[in-house]
Amino acid sequence: MNQVSLVPPARMGAGVEPGMANENAVRHPAPDSNGFIFWLDEPQSWRTASRWLRLAGWCLHVSGAPVTSLRAKIGDQEFIIPLEISRPDVIDYFGRSPENDRCGFSIEVQTPRGRQQLTVEAQIAESPWRVVLATTVQGPLLGRPGERRRRQERDRAATIQRYRWWYDRPADWHASTRILYVSGWFIDTMGLPIHGIRGRIGRQFFPANINLPREDLLVAYPDLPLARRSGFAVAIPLPSGTSKLVLQYQGMDRVWRDFDFHRVRRGDHQTEIPPPSQLPFFTVASAPESRFFSWVHIPDKGEIRERRLRLAGWCFASEGPAVEAVRARAGHRISCGEFGIVRRDVAFVHNNRAGALHSGFLIHASIPRGRHQLVLEARNASGRWEPFFETTIRRSIFGRGGPSLGNEAEIYAHWISRYERITRRDKHVIKQQINAMSRRPRFSILLPSYESDPRWLKRALLSVRQQFYPDWELCVADDASTKSAGWKIVERYARADGRIKMLRREARGGIAATSNDALSLATGEFVALLDHDDTIAPEALFLAAVELECNPELQLIYTDEDKIDEHEQRHSPYFKPEWNPDLFLAQNYVSHLTLLRTDLVRRVAGFRSAFDGSQDYDLLLRCVAQIEPQQIARIARVLYHWRALPQSTAASTSAKNYAHTAAVRAVQEYLDTRKVKAKVEPREFEIYQRVRYPLPATHPLVSIIIPSRDQSALLEKCVDSILHKNDYANFEIIILENNSVEEQTHELYRRLRRDPQIQIVESAGEFNFSHLINLGASRARGSIFLLLNNDVEIMNADCLSELVSQVSRPEIGIAGARLWYPNGTLQHGGVILGVGGVASHIDGIRRHEPGYFARQHLAQDFCAVTAACLMVRREVFEKLGGFDEAHLPITFNDVDFCLRARELGWRIIYSPYAELIHHESISRGIENTTEKQRRFFKESAFLLSRWGALIENDPAYNPNLSLGEKRFELAFPPRFTPPWKKSKLAQAPP
Repeated sequence: MNQVSLVPPARMGAGVEPGMANENAVRHPAPDSNGFIFWLDEPQSWRTASRWLRLAGWCLHVSGAPVTSLRAKIGDQEFIIPLEISRPDVIDYFGRSPENDRCGFSIEVQTPRGRQQLTVEAQIAESPWRVVLATTVQGPLLGRPGERRRRQERDRAATIQRYRWWYDRPADWHASTRILYVSGWFIDTMGLPIHGIRGRIGRQFFPANINLPREDLLVAYPDLPLARRSGFAVAIPLPSGTSKLVLQYQGMDRVWRDFDFHRVRRGDHQTEIPPPSQLPFFTVASAPESRFFSWVHIPDKGEIRERRLRLAGWCFASEGPAVEAVRARAGHRISCGEFGIVRRDVAFVHNNRAGALHSGFLIHASIPRGRHQLVLEARNASGRWEPFFETTIRRSIFGRGGPSLGNEAEIYAHWISRYERITRRDKHVIKQQINAMSRRPRFSILLPSYESDPRWLKRALLSVRQQFYPDWELCVADDASTKSAGWKIVERYARADGRIKMLRREARGGIAATSNDALSLATGEFVALLDHDDTIAPEALFLAAVELECNPELQLIYTDEDKIDEHEQRHSPYFKPEWNPDLFLAQNYVSHLTLLRTDLVRRVAGFRSAFDGSQDYDLLLRCVAQIEPQQIARIARVLYHWRALPQSTAASTSAKNYAHTAAVRAVQEYLDTRKVKAKVEPREFEIYQRVRYPLPATHPLVSIIIPSRDQSALLEKCVDSILHKNDYANFEIIILENNSVEEQTHELYRRLRRDPQIQIVESAGEFNFSHLINLGASRARGSIFLLLNNDVEIMNADCLSELVSQVSRPEIGIAGARLWYPNGTLQHGGVILGVGGVASHIDGIRRHEPGYFARQHLAQDFCAVTAACLMVRREVFEKLGGFDEAHLPITFNDVDFCLRARELGWRIIYSPYAELIHHESISRGIENTTEKQRRFFKESAFLLSRWGALIENDPAYNPNLSLGEKRFELAFPPRFTPPWKKSKLAQAPP
């Protein structure tokens, strides 16, 4: 871009004949659609051989308001452009006021490797950012030799030319001392303020007191008003030996730059001490008083190796505009965060100051390599970003990069590298633990094969041979494959290892028949199932042996699993719950790796060809019918890797549709054999099942108990949905009225009382949800209670019928429903203990989204469900003594109620087929007062004291999954500790 010299309008074209060129008469830049007048004097070309590109020019706004901020973006990098250069030529030309004088800028931005989009944005006070330039830049693949050194020299020369400084002390930089007192003055000759001075030794920073009075400089710099407050002072405790002290300043763009350095040395004596009157200036200055209250948790200490750093905390404004967003800045990288997370603890501590309740944030910050200042900034409604936290952070230059934000496969690979790696010391401990076992069961691994791909068959065989636990046998049965390559591989491995047995069928028999042939070779106490293209983790059999060492009565052991592609990349881990019978009928979540007691498998007659495609599922169903739940164990570690190939069910379940048909038949037969009157239907996403249980022959009376206070429109909608959308006829409605004051509410009550199915019970006094529920139960006539919020409405006609059919099963004590927000987002899909500290709902997905392995769409057991829609049999309610009025009047009473029912042997079922819309907490409001916060923490503490052990390890969840802000995300770190980490031997060298 050519350099512009502005010519006053009166002289434009003067003395120029038509058709003649006049290089000095240039057309003045026109404002863009946003009102900004923007011009670049540099660069001359957008393609450069340098790693740095200089942007120089000026920017104005047609309104006459000064441009407050300018920034450039290239990819994920952001560069703040300080407007600090006086441009009188521009001001004279446009006739602007002196406040627009500093409209010029000059900055170097780092260019990308290859082509990248460059945007420049401008902003005036109390307005959003506006794009003033968008173009494409192209940088070199490699920087020019010596470019970094030359750039440092240019920066140093620019600093010397622009800035002036002087040291009053120390008198001698080479004198040895314990504490080095540095003082003097530092000014910007352009008259702009300095935001900071500091010393740096290695990775330690020593901020200086700045803006100290220096009246003496007014004589030398009469045109610089800021010179009179240009003093600085800092006390630096020196480390042992000789060190390099670097002095740095912070300019208008808030970037720290070096301006001087000295070699300093620590001595045994203090050589120079300022006079007592000056000592207070050397006290390390505290940061300027911020208008923010904040706290930041940075889990990684010292040097980090990941590209992404998880930052969690809270921030709100003590005065001035409220915080609307937060972001992190490291170097030139900007990472936006999630803001507005509820922090009741912060609101309580700060007496519910404005913004405290929704002050939580979570940022996955992008960290460049090397040492950088990490700055967290808050944005207000005007779009202005203000820093509220700053620290130094270093990312290893040679370390392995971590996951990029949003890439689940990369995040999982990073998780594997951190938490599944087994070291040489670990292997030594495992070997010692195996030798110390009181009993060592043999495991027979069944591997049926047919037309096996030699690549994957080798990996399957090798994964067995690499097991740490040595007491195994591999039983390979081939189903008359026409290709001999796979069989030759098996023969070669069998010759090398006597623990490998093999059998080849003469005629094709199918997967079940071949699996039975492999079973006939088994002599082990347990059998494990392995497909010919899958692999198992080297610690798999060892962990199974440890489980049996702890519980010799086990009959079935299953583990977590994931998928592995043709490039050996692992993905899509399934971290499973403990034994969950209803979930197992909806999907074969047990799947792999599964170990079954051999005599149990033979007792149920092994595999059946009629269920080929789901033969493993059919076998498991028949085995489960023969054993007790306490004889089933889960190992919370990924020990099986499904090979996800295009033709396999691991990659696409639609590849073998017949497998789902066989699964539906297997579940139906399981129910019929147990004389359970229920019908199995193919359901969610065409790969899972729904078990539809019948209603009792005589429909029981359901007492619907609804606590309510005002919000008549919501209550009316709730009652109307029961009366008109519901196909279950035998019910009564009991409304517990609590201190309503609106006339519309009492008018609604007068209309509702005309219906014989509805009774309204007055209950004055302080709101106590537990008391209202117990009061409603005492007035109820039904054998089944349905607890319902007044801010819910039924969606599907068979909602009550579904809940009644579930709670009528004798083993089920409580049934819960699926609740949706009005916008179609899931509000309740079961309760997970431990999330958020105590308990929280599964939520967040949309109806068409599968969620985590479709769990939100399938009937299953949970430890608790929400009382916003909770059905319970009268006998269960009375046996439990109702809700706990004394200790849990408002929150977590439903969780406690469910846990007490579970403790007495009843199961808690969640049905996604009973659906309601929930306008959460509209009637009662949020926890936004000190009194409510204090009560919330008291009830949380009580629940933790009563159920702490269960809350720490919810059997419906998995210790490899997070208890943080999001459900079903990877836990960093997991709460499962492998046995080799628990042993004291892990502390001893091999």
